[in-house]
Amino acid sequence: MTDIFSEIEQDLRREQANKLWEKYGIYLVGLAVAIVLIASAFVGWRAWQASQAEAASAAYDTVLAATTEDKPEEAAAALAAFADTTTGGYAALARFQQAGFLLKAGDKEGAIAALDKIANDGGVSPVMQGMARVKAGLLLVDTASYDEMRGRVAMLDDNANAWRNNARELLGLSAYKAGKYVEAQTAFAAIIADQSASAGLRDRAHVMQALIAPHIPLPTVTPATDATPKSDTPKTDQKTETPAQAAPDAKSPEAKSE
Repeated sequence: MTDIFSEIEQDLRREQANKLWEKYGIYLVGLAVAIVLIASAFVGWRAWQASQAEAASAAYDTVLAATTEDKPEEAAAALAAFADTTTGGYAALARFQQAGFLLKAGDKEGAIAALDKIANDGGVSPVMQGMARVKAGLLLVDTASYDEMRGRVAMLDDNANAWRNNARELLGLSAYKAGKYVEAQTAFAAIIADQSASAGLRDRAHVMQALIAPHIPLPTVTPATDATPKSDTPKTDQKTETPAQAAPDAKSPEAKSE
């Protein structure tokens, strides 16, 4: 009897499995095919990305090697052309090099424009974008207004940003130049309070605070007042006066006997 029940149970399971396969089998096959295609596409994309990076690296090395014999203007033009044909990190590296050659050629505005392209390129890592903003700020700190400097580097003044203390130094210097001594003191104090700031940055911040100090008014100190109320009535002499001896009465018996 046990064997019969076991055979019946197995038949029911096979029948149920066949019904499920007839109903959902096509979907299971499609899901399996989709998984295989997605995995193949991902592997292919990674391989293509690696080949693109290798090609960009080789092209960058070739362009950079060729610039050693060019004049600064020609080298900057070659690097700009390469950056326009590629994206990502190698494009940013080429523009950094371009900015350096433009500075050698005396084209400060062109160098700042190249750095601004890096800072505004969404395909570049935030670290490279921040570096470009700091480098451009260093070129502009002597001539740009405080508001312009804030517009360029204020977004870097964040405790999670690797370039925060460089940005604070630029903001502090710009504020000091503009006569905004309170803002300058705040920026340099933030550098000193940040334990991760480099020794050089902290030393320069201490020097700037010493220069700023004479321009910051000292807080007025209100003199302490005596808590004991003072009376407006002048003090009088508290000596006890002895009453004068009364003159003898003329009508007293002693006076009459005299």
